[in-house]
Amino acid sequence: MSKEKKNISKNNFFLDSVIDVLLIQKCTDIKVFDLKDNNYTDIAILCNSNSKAQMNASVKKLHLIAKENNKEFNSEGLNSTWVLIEFGSTTIHFFTEEAREYYNLEDLYFDSNLVDQYA
Repeated sequence: MSKEKKNISKNNFFLDSVIDVLLIQKCTDIKVFDLKDNNYTDIAILCNSNSKAQMNASVKKLHLIAKENNKEFNSEGLNSTWVLIEFGSTTIHFFTEEAREYYNLEDLYFDSNLVDQYA
């Protein structure tokens, strides 16, 4: 099994739970990247939110999942147009549509493996 498949498969249940929360919270344009040679994080998730309230509600639910899985949880940028969450070896970026276009993090991850995409 390749290294990138191992990274995703070992976190599969946790990752599925995270994606479920994002979908239930009605986040859009969700992209999951496997970051091959990154020492900082294994998985990066980018998604859009319609409002700051939607982002904050998603962060609260993800914090509960992190707690249940004994993962350290950090967040930055609450009540702004870009919220970053870090837990375990996963990072999640919540953006408003305008902020996502402006920061264009997809360019940062251009050489990474796009594992999943949800509309």
